[in-house]
Amino acid sequence: MILFDILSYSFSSALWGVLIAIACMALFVLLIKGWYKDATFSPVSYVVGAILFLFLSVQCVLIVGSLKILNTTDYYETEITRIVDSNYDASDEVSMEHASDIIDTIIDRFPLLHYYISGGEFSGFTAKELPHAIVQELRSFMRWYIFRRLLWCIGFVIVGAVCVIRSLSKQKKHVASNLRKPVTYDDF
Repeated sequence: MILFDILSYSFSSALWGVLIAIACMALFVLLIKGWYKDATFSPVSYVVGAILFLFLSVQCVLIVGSLKILNTTDYYETEITRIVDSNYDASDEVSMEHASDIIDTIIDRFPLLHYYISGGEFSGFTAKELPHAIVQELRSFMRWYIFRRLLWCIGFVIVGAVCVIRSLSKQKKHVASNLRKPVTYDDF
């Protein structure tokens, strides 16, 4: 069952991520063609575009997967509350050892969360506050993760645009230099 959940998250995230990357590449090509109307893409432009598409696809898949996890945090909070309520009274203060045991239980039940909450320190909370603190940590981590992926996307697009524009401008100058012919007085 857990493997099926992970595969369904992965497949749909990959599908949506690639579709978003295709849309971004289409916008990228339209913008480049809009700025350089008479230039044509060179083989270098196509190679840069293919590499950019691969990098954007990976980042978009990671962003979509992160958004899916972020959208399920309410469900995780409910489940974590059930786990904590079954072991502690609501007013009990949870020590570092108990919080670590609770996190291990959560990770056993939801292995997908292992990468996101296993390093958190959750001491000083009551049993009633602990589920909300864990989920807030998860939300904070996922938002920061999405922001970093977006920064990577912007960086890749800027580098890709510079490379493509340089390959277009070289070809454009080359075409323009072939059209110019020195004019001499003998031509008249």
